[in-house]
Amino acid sequence: MKKQAFLNFLCFLLVVAVSASQAGPIAVATAPSGSHVYRASIAPRPESKPASPSAKTEQVQAPAKAPANVASVPAPAAKKVKAQPAKSLKKTKAAASSKKSGSAKTVQKTKAPSAAKTKSAAVKTAAPAKKSSKNVVRRSVSAPSPAMAQTVEAPVTEAPADEVATVEAVMPDAQDAPAVAAVEPDAGIRVRPPAGDDGTASAKDLFLNVKSAILINMTTGQVYYEHNADRTIQPASITKLLTLYLIREAIAQGRISASTPIPVSTAAVQTGGSRMRLKRGEKVPLSELIKGISVVSANNACVAVAEYMGGGDPSKFVAQMNEKARKIGMTSSRFRNPSGLPDRAQLSTARDIAKLSMNYLRSFPESLQIHSMTTHTFHGSTHRNANSLLKTYKGADGLKTGFVCEAGYNITATAKRGNTRLLAVVLGAQNSAVRQRETAKLLDFGFKRVERENGLGNRASGPSKKPKA
Repeated sequence: MKKQAFLNFLCFLLVVAVSASQAGPIAVATAPSGSHVYRASIAPRPESKPASPSAKTEQVQAPAKAPANVASVPAPAAKKVKAQPAKSLKKTKAAASSKKSGSAKTVQKTKAPSAAKTKSAAVKTAAPAKKSSKNVVRRSVSAPSPAMAQTVEAPVTEAPADEVATVEAVMPDAQDAPAVAAVEPDAGIRVRPPAGDDGTASAKDLFLNVKSAILINMTTGQVYYEHNADRTIQPASITKLLTLYLIREAIAQGRISASTPIPVSTAAVQTGGSRMRLKRGEKVPLSELIKGISVVSANNACVAVAEYMGGGDPSKFVAQMNEKARKIGMTSSRFRNPSGLPDRAQLSTARDIAKLSMNYLRSFPESLQIHSMTTHTFHGSTHRNANSLLKTYKGADGLKTGFVCEAGYNITATAKRGNTRLLAVVLGAQNSAVRQRETAKLLDFGFKRVERENGLGNRASGPSKKPKA
């Protein structure tokens, strides 16, 4: 036993003496076993700057022969490495370590580190020095599995210890790619086309917060704008325009006069909604009822006139309304009462209301003297006109408003500037303020277009310049 212990002690001294006499780096032997790397070392660690914690590349001694599944790549190909870890791509200190090691002549650089150490890698595209930082494209890619990793052998150049090589992966065509601003997905926001040459908007630029609308130049008959113009909707009190049409037509034909006394029935007095102060059993001149219908939008006055002109049966008058609507081309409209009170079967469209308004104004242009009135007083009670454009919009002189809950706020409005008269129909606004704003916007659009057309016409018809001698 003593002899065996003595021999063990001599072996230990021999090992210590051999290790002390050697001068070199740590000898590292790696043997892949699954996803782990086993290391063994007997030499002391050399005094060198510790590697960055994020660096995952290891310096190992190259085997004599590459394995069968290892692809040998020439040195220039090592400049572009697509799967290097993000932080190890910045700076590699393999050259510095190899300078101190006299035994290692080649360095193995693995493309993908073991799965236990690396979860994902980032590839940073190197843009040219002249390009701005906006041209740099960054992508996050997952590191390949260890089984797919390839070993690249590259000769180590004799570089100074403080000189560090920087490896960056360059993506194809990244240098030539222009800077593109990020565009968010479509949120529903439409891109407006460019305006006209004079800065005025085209019809596609005009967006109205209403259910339907149409704009017509009554002077030329040209339709300037339309939006859901054939969508059916309850016309509300605009219906009274057809009632007034029949009343004025009967006066023009001599079947009735403006001074004709119209009796007021119990049914008329009990009619709800907007109304003028009528008393049961009284007789009111037709001219006063026309003002009440046009300015106050009086439902009770409509019922009184319908009863009188229908021979005591308002339904007969409604039949005359539908017949007149067909004659003037209101193909998508049908009426059930003379006042426009809510009825889901009573429907019309912006296009049909425009036809009614234009036929009415062309047949009875004098009616604008009443439609332009802002108030009406009867029996000591004064009511204002709901058409607020009469006070706020230049050139506005009619025509009729309407409202029911199911349809919203409607209007057929007309305005004249110079020799041009425009007609705008707006249906289904959210409130009276929106109705006024969107109608004014529509009329502004029309008059700007007229100015543009007139300006182009004047330039075209002007005298041509004589050529210079």
